[in-house]
Amino acid sequence: MDMDLRSSTRVAVTYPVRLSGDSMIGQGTLINLSGPGCAVETTLPVQPGDYLELHVMAPDQARPLTVGLAKVRWATEKKAGIEFIRVRRDEQSRLQRLIGQVLEESAMEANTNGRELTAA
Repeated sequence: MDMDLRSSTRVAVTYPVRLSGDSMIGQGTLINLSGPGCAVETTLPVQPGDYLELHVMAPDQARPLTVGLAKVRWATEKKAGIEFIRVRRDEQSRLQRLIGQVLEESAMEANTNGRELTAA
């Protein structure tokens, strides 16, 4: 039995993200997002322990969501788990609103799909 012991809600997303660290700068795709962190697909050579700055290009946002300091917790060849360490208060509010918006859209989509199935 696989139990998820996470303490915060994680949402699946596909948002472009710009990553920058001490000796690297590049692009990736955010594949999931929560208050304390995210998972990213990237070809950058990130390693556990690396510190990064992230700029997330979420839809319907006038400017990128910025995470001032984040730490790579795990990494594979093309994916990395990232913990947010320093996020300005206004950016943290934007992050929570974005997660809430994705959850709301998912719930509405599930509700619509359920109605379509029962109507058939």
